[in-house]
Amino acid sequence: MLKIAVLAYDNCLLSGIAGPLDLFTLANWEYRRLNPQTKTPFCRCEVVTTAGDPVTSFNRLPVMPKRSIEDCVDPDLVLIPGMMGRPEQLLEQPALIDWIRQQHSRGALIASACSGAFLLAETGILQGRSATTHWQLAERFRQRYPDIDLQIDRLLIDGEDYLCAGGTSAHLDLALYLLEKLGSTKLATACARIMLIDRSRRQQAPFVRFRGRKNHGDEPILKIQQWLDENYREKIAVRQMAERSGLNERTFLRRFRKATGEAPLEYLQRMRIETAKQLLCGKDQNLEMITRHVGYEDVSSFRRLFKEIVGLSPAVYRQRFGSR
Repeated sequence: MLKIAVLAYDNCLLSGIAGPLDLFTLANWEYRRLNPQTKTPFCRCEVVTTAGDPVTSFNRLPVMPKRSIEDCVDPDLVLIPGMMGRPEQLLEQPALIDWIRQQHSRGALIASACSGAFLLAETGILQGRSATTHWQLAERFRQRYPDIDLQIDRLLIDGEDYLCAGGTSAHLDLALYLLEKLGSTKLATACARIMLIDRSRRQQAPFVRFRGRKNHGDEPILKIQQWLDENYREKIAVRQMAERSGLNERTFLRRFRKATGEAPLEYLQRMRIETAKQLLCGKDQNLEMITRHVGYEDVSSFRRLFKEIVGLSPAVYRQRFGSR
């Protein structure tokens, strides 16, 4: 039987606790149906808090724990939900961080959703490894944990001994993935069918809004970023940007990537695609007009680039997110 500890703390998302608990409880039902000869349930779930006291969730409803983390000594899986507000609040609990680290050391699988990745990162488990979190928290995460490979476009990352899920509702994707990883594909599929959850989601890229890092303090690079804000539709070469920055091309490339996290032409592409996403949400322009508006000429090439960056074709993106 899988022993699951679900952490709760003040301002946590109640859905990040209740959603996985509902899915794992349903999994026990379906597990018995799929394995009629067994008498052991698939899992046992317990909500735990630092001191064993009730906490208040984001929607101001109380969360009643089963026990304290001190009394929860042998979970196979630890779930860390997200929270609303400053994720740094989570990092002011050294006892909680030490407990997660201890459980990981003794072999427990640690799984975070949304801003819970900050708590997971603070333990050191993610050092030099890949992670994801909610896309709006990307810059904060990178500043605090520069040695972690943040892959913000991905909805879910499995590091074998840890898992990270991206956005606020990704706790359901995470729970279903865990049902498959620790149970079976048949069990996860049965639960997804009953709960009407799409198991094909693997990216949060369609939801990511590109803003471009500008708080890096490198004035020549910031000058080029501000110039690109006004001129991204034009034909622009790296050499042209380097000349405007006052740097030689090699130095410009190195400093641009260090400041923004991307190569200049990748940054330019993302700016153009972000504008295209906004135009696709309107009703007035067809794809050919949008392609030209953001600085491209060939519609087919633009369509391929859009799908590569966003994870959806322009047509599907407009269907999902456009005005109706």
